[in-house]
Parts: sequence; structure tokens; C-alpha cells
Amino acid sequence: MENPKTTLDGYRLDFQLKNVPVAFVNAIRRILLAEIPTVMIRNVKILDNSSQLIHEMLRHRVEMLPIDVRPEELDVIRDTKISLRVMPGVEQTLMSTDFTVQGPRSDIILKDRDLGKPLYFLKLNAGESVWVEATLGTEPRGASQVCVASYAYHVDPTLAKLQRDRVIAENTDLAAFDNHDIQRCWSRDASGRPNWFDFSIESIGVLKASDLLKRAVEVLKGKIQDLAKVELIKEDDGSHGIVMPSESHTLGALVQSILYSAGPPKLVDDVRFTVGHPLQPTMHVRFWSSTPPKDVLAACVKEALALCESILRSV
Repeated sequence: MENPKTTLDGYRLDFQLKNVPVAFVNAIRRILLAEIPTVMIRNVKILDNSSQLIHEMLRHRVEMLPIDVRPEELDVIRDTKISLRVMPGVEQTLMSTDFTVQGPRSDIILKDRDLGKPLYFLKLNAGESVWVEATLGTEPRGASQVCVASYAYHVDPTLAKLQRDRVIAENTDLAAFDNHDIQRCWSRDASGRPNWFDFSIESIGVLKASDLLKRAVEVLKGKIQDLAKVELIKEDDGSHGIVMPSESHTLGALVQSILYSAGPPKLVDDVRFTVGHPLQPTMHVRFWSSTPPKDVLAACVKEALALCESILRSV
């Protein structure tokens, strides 16, 4: 990680990654978006609801409230009870501060990160009522701690200057180059693949951006360590296979990228992966190689772990 820049009281982090595969950068992005353990509202019970929202939408809206609790705060997660009870009355607007929280901490419902104001929840018309009770739980995947997790190919200043000089010499549209075509001048390695990236992370306000990056890389590192324990399968077509239930493009694309680029000498002749159905993902990597398959897997794991460690040392 290079040139880190922290803003928004640590909730935004912009940095650069160099000499890493696109699949590695994308794996971090995918984990940031959906695979960092997150504390959420669960076990929602709707005891009364005469609002205009149907029960399913009301439950969903309650579960979407951001919770300012870390996954390691086990006592808070276990002992917290959340409720909202509003009797029929005049027209009113309910905010996140109208919820009653019983437990070790009362400030667990996150307010607007930048303004410190409560979040809008629901509008009740005159005579309408609502009564909801819920608890907390930790979701290992499917929830997000970020409002921004993105990367872009970094423009190579040397290549950009050469192309800009060409545009000037040919007397073509310089404004179009400066505003659009310059983006094609991204840095690339000897194989023509992108190797320099601008990465941005912005947290919703529970964890600092640098902490989110560290957790994302640790999740990826855990996936790679699990990969090292997988038994290789001899396929009928002469290839060797790796099958990991619940894994998808995040790990599959990284394995494929590392095996393809390994060497010299070339480590594999061909490598492919599939991820199955989205509702039941199963990563299946197949590779063809004259190198012993265990050595191929060991080399892949070693390279992937080295990439993770390079980030963890610099966070």
C-alpha cells in the first residue's frame, strides 16, 4: 500500500496498490462490500402495525437500521433488546432516536455520520400505531460496512505524456484526450495487464476505513489458508481440481490469475474456474500442469499469502 490519505476523521481512506493482480484488488473490494462480519438487527417481531407499510417492508426497514456495534462486542450483542412502541395519536414522524434500547449500551443505533443527526424511519398518520421488538445478531456476509469501496486503474504519467504529445502533434481534440482518452493510459506490466491501482474506502461510521481494510485482507487471508487445506481432485480430462463450497469469484479469479502469471518457468498450461449457481455458490478450479499438483497449489497459496501480508504490514 502506497500514498495513503485519510480524511473524514478516518472514515475515508484513499491509497494506491502497485504490482498486484487485478483479481487481488477486486477480491478486497468484494469482501469490503459483502463479507466483513457486521452486527445487525435480527429477530424482528411485529406486535402491532397499522401504518401504511406492510409487515414485510416494516421488518426490512427495521433490519436496515445501521448498528454501531463491533462484532467482538459479544456482551452487547447478547444482552441488547430494541423496541419501538407508538400508540394511536396525531400525525408524526418517527426517527431512529424513537427506538428504546435496553442493554449495556444505549447508543447503538448509528446517527448520520457527518451531521450527528438521527435517521428518518417512518411517518405515521393520525390514528396509526406501531409496536416492534428485536434483538441483535452478527451476519458473517451479506451486509456492508462501507458506502464506498472502489478502485480505478492508475494513469501512467509517462505514457499519458507521450500520448498527449501525440495528440498535440496531430492537432486532434486535446480536450477529449484530457477528459476521456487519458484514462486509457493506465499503468501496465510487461504482459500488458494493469499493475497500479487507486483504491478508495469510505466507512458508514462504525469502523475506521483503515480497520475495514485490515479486516477485509484478514478475511481474504483466511480464505487462502482454507484453500491450502483442500484435497486436490483428479479429473477425468487429466486436469486437477479444487472444490470449495460457498466460495465464488472472490477467490476463484485470484487463484486463476496467480496460476496464469506464475513463472518462469510456466506453472500451468491452462486454468479455469466456475462458481456454480448464485444461490448455492461452489468454486471449482481446474488446472492442467506437468508440475506436481500439490506444488502448484502450494505456490499459489504462497504468492497469495505474500500479497495479503504486504497489505497488512502497511495498514
